[in-house]
Formats: sequence, C-alpha cells, structure tokens
Amino acid sequence: MRRRSLLAAFAALAVWPAARANAQRPPRIIAFLVGLPLDHPVVVERYDRLRRLLAGRGWVEGQTIGFRLFTVTSEPGALAARVAEIVAGRPDIICAGSSTETAALLAATKRIPVLFTTASDPVGSGFVRSLERPDGNATGFSNNDPAMAPKWIELLREIAPATTRLGVLYNPATAPAGGAGYLAALRTGARLVDLAVVDTPLSAVSEIEPAIATLAREEGIGLFAMPDSFLFRNAARVAGAAARHRLPAIYPYEVFVEAGGLLSYSGGRDETEELIAGYIDLILRGANIAELPVQFSRSFELVINEAAAAALGLAVPTSLRVRATRMIA
Repeated sequence: MRRRSLLAAFAALAVWPAARANAQRPPRIIAFLVGLPLDHPVVVERYDRLRRLLAGRGWVEGQTIGFRLFTVTSEPGALAARVAEIVAGRPDIICAGSSTETAALLAATKRIPVLFTTASDPVGSGFVRSLERPDGNATGFSNNDPAMAPKWIELLREIAPATTRLGVLYNPATAPAGGAGYLAALRTGARLVDLAVVDTPLSAVSEIEPAIATLAREEGIGLFAMPDSFLFRNAARVAGAAARHRLPAIYPYEVFVEAGGLLSYSGGRDETEELIAGYIDLILRGANIAELPVQFSRSFELVINEAAAAALGLAVPTSLRVRATRMIA
C-alpha cells in the first residue's frame, strides 16, 4: 500500500495536460537502449505499446515528446560507445533494456534519469540503494529475482523428477552482479532438496554448445539459464543445444521456450510498459526519480513446450498443466 500511496501522490503532480504544460518548450526526449535488434518482435511490440500508453497520458509525439531508439551489438567496446553517444545527446530520460545496459548507463551518468525495464537484482547490482527508495538516478521494473530460485528448482524437478544436479549457465560479464546473487540463492534452494549445483560460466557464443555438451555427460543433470542479457540474445542457441543434448531445462524468459526450450517461469511482462509509461510521465512532470520505488511483477507466467517435453521422454504432469499460463504444442 505504501507504493500505491506514493504513486498516487506523485500522480497529483499531473495537474495540466502534457500538451499544455509543454506548449512553449521543445519535445522532451526519451532514449531507449536495448540489446536486441530494433526490428525484433519483442522490441517492436513493447515500444509500440509504450508509445500508445504515453499518448493516452497526453504526450504528443513530435510536439511534446520524441523518441530515440538505440541498439548495441556484442562487439567489444560497442556498448560503451553507444552509451557515450546517448549521454552526449542529453535526453530527458533513458530507458534501459537489461541489467547490462543499465550498469553501463549508470557508469556514464549520475544526472540523467535511467529507467530499467527488465533489470534483475537491482539492489545486488548496485543500481539502487533500496527497493523502496532508490536514492539515485535509476529505478524501474524487475520480473526476475534471486528469491525465485526455489521455484525454478521446484518446477524443473516436477517435470523432470530424475534431476539430481543443476547446471547453472551464465556469463559473468552480463549476468546481474556477475551472477553472484543468483548462484547463492540457487545453492541455498538446492541444498534444501539435496540437489547439487554445477557452476557453468561462459564468455562467448562459441562456448554455449560445448558447455551444454559437457553438462549433458553428467547423470541426473538439469539446466537453468540465469537471467542474463547475453543468454537472452542467444536464446535459440541455448535452447537448441539443450534439446540436442537431451537436457531438461528451465528458463527465466518465455523466448527460450518459443525457441524449443522445455519451460520458463518469470514475472508477468504485461505490467512493464504500464509502469514505465507511468514513471516517464511522472518524471517529465517533475517527480524525483530517487523517490520512485522499484516495482516487481505482481503476477507470474509459466510457459511449457509440450513438444520439447515429449522429445525428452517427459510427461507434463497435470499439476503443471493447470498452472501453465501457456502451453506450446
């Protein structure tokens, strides 16, 4: 209730329509930095919805508000160069697509408000002092958190009960806080059910297949792909390798399941655009980003690929079917 009351109080700042309040000034500029191609379906869908939501709050594109979209490749130095370009343009707000982009932006500016849309473990990553009061120039939304570790383990063992070991795949350079928070939570959750954790860091696309092949040689092994922008960009490679090596795996984003992965469990993403649009609106009207709390998903999505389960010789239990948000045939 404290968060709702705080947001309601900030909403009271919006006493004039955006068009009237900004009639005598140039359009306010919102920059977006994402780690996917700008024509990727996820990017297109979310950006279009955000534009509509801001229009519904009175912001007229080309008159009172303008948008600049930036993507970044995996080439060495590309992220730093892109961040420098964005900051030099002095936008009013920057929206970051993941923890990796958020970290780079906060290293480059302590003045421009930064809204993260899918950052994981924002406190552990050092983006905010606390969830209730960020006390810096960043806040936003998170749909995955280390506290979800026991649930990921439970769901994987429910569909693949023979699992006795858990391979954790991540890139220390792009995982939140280098993966430390998630690894600690996974180890704690695994100990409760006598599950061994196999730490599997990697640093390049060429290492994905060999890493998964090595894990597959272990008896009773299952796979967890950490929330990580590197793995997200290479979801099809990860899911494909897990399928080829017959490795039951649970993922933090449904894009892996759409690419042939077994199942995913994550915070609902439909809330993201609503929150970010609301925070953009509040900041442009004068709210202090340091006082806007970090928001987490209020709903969760379980997506199961039935064909992937059948290929692994696994039956999807009724207990999972009735909880699934979506079944992929």
